[in-house]
Amino acid sequence: MIGVIAWATCREAVRSRTFLLLLAVYLLGVLMSRIVGWISATDGNVITTDVVFSLQSIMGVLVAVATGTALVHVEIQQKTLYTVLSRPLPRWQFVLGKYLGLCLALAAGQVAMLIIGLIYLAATGAPVHYWLLIAGLLTIVEVLVMAAVSLCWTALSSPLLAAVLGLATYALGHAVHSLPGLVHHLKGTQQTIAIALASLVPDLGQFAYRNEAVYRTPIALDDLLMRLVYGGLWCALLVFITIAVIRRKQL
Repeated sequence: MIGVIAWATCREAVRSRTFLLLLAVYLLGVLMSRIVGWISATDGNVITTDVVFSLQSIMGVLVAVATGTALVHVEIQQKTLYTVLSRPLPRWQFVLGKYLGLCLALAAGQVAMLIIGLIYLAATGAPVHYWLLIAGLLTIVEVLVMAAVSLCWTALSSPLLAAVLGLATYALGHAVHSLPGLVHHLKGTQQTIAIALASLVPDLGQFAYRNEAVYRTPIALDDLLMRLVYGGLWCALLVFITIAVIRRKQL
């Protein structure tokens, strides 16, 4: 049953106007990235590559937040959720199926963006190499974590508030990555509180390998695996919290 829900969710997400619109915006941004490279004072190929991969992350996160926050709400609004839950289907299977379906759609969109971006870079003469694939992989993990964040916020609040909180989490997730370099300025209780609060937000900077990849800075295999495991653990934790909330929620 989880597979059926996941596949239906994936098809629904891919067909949604938000998904297609943001993919179109990505295509437009990729085409314009060369203009940014031309007018930059540094290496145009480097700037173009950086813009293309930054767009992949931003568009992917926007799709994850927009689609993830609407998942359960649309089901309730269209009253299809009641039909599904009227069957002998545990709520955890429904939530897990929804998340896996969203992940499948987002991963497909990210792979499409990555392929389009690499083809465009090659066509414009920018260097295409192995490290860009690693950057694309970590960006996919980042987007999947944000999908779990959005689903969790949706279970705890309204869709609009969940979207705002999701984007705020994205901003904070990149901000906490610089905390180790700043925490030594704090003392005693302040330092403890800062570390405790930062631990409540996924460190999305772990997946921001884009700038290093542009300059072909190697990433160790154990470091890559650690980042992948870190992302997987956050996804599992957030889905677990979502299931716990949905189980107690009066639908």
